[in-house]
Amino acid sequence: MGLMKARSGSALPADHSASEAPRLDHPQPMQRRRAVQALTGDPDSVAPLVELLRSEGDNLVRQAAFIALASLNSERAARGVSVLLSDADAALRNGALETLSAMPAHAGALLEPLGRDEDPDVRIFAVLLASELQDDAASTWLLRLAEHEQDANVCSNLAEALGGTDRPEAVPALEAIGRRFPDEPFLAFAVETAVQRLREA
Repeated sequence: MGLMKARSGSALPADHSASEAPRLDHPQPMQRRRAVQALTGDPDSVAPLVELLRSEGDNLVRQAAFIALASLNSERAARGVSVLLSDADAALRNGALETLSAMPAHAGALLEPLGRDEDPDVRIFAVLLASELQDDAASTWLLRLAEHEQDANVCSNLAEALGGTDRPEAVPALEAIGRRFPDEPFLAFAVETAVQRLREA
């Protein structure tokens, strides 16, 4: 039997999702991603994109937002992304670190304030960022932080970062870290490894 013709007025409702303006708060991830892409290059998009990232659960939307922020390559974008380093979501913190690493000219200026943050996890990410930047200013900042850092986990990351700087003057700072934490065997190992790398460089 052939298909019955639809009664007049009973046609299926049209799908307007493809034609409606994309919104960051759209219930469909694909539409949120379109909204993010529409903001690419807009210097005023930093705040809404960062706010989106705080609540976004879709990985593709997150990736698009981070790419849009990195493409701005501005001090404003770098500062906006840096606040995500204190988020409870580890994936979000890692995404923020990668995005900041893509903006080295602006990310480097954030090392000093990040290194003074009360949260040791933020200071750890600052150390990781400095290690990613791999320039003289970043390695000099690492040396300064090593002189007074009082958290063993931060110092462990510092030791690894300093070991990759090819700066022999970091050896005294590393040895001072070891003396600061005599009861932390994992830190002693990190310091010893870093010192060996520098002396063999």
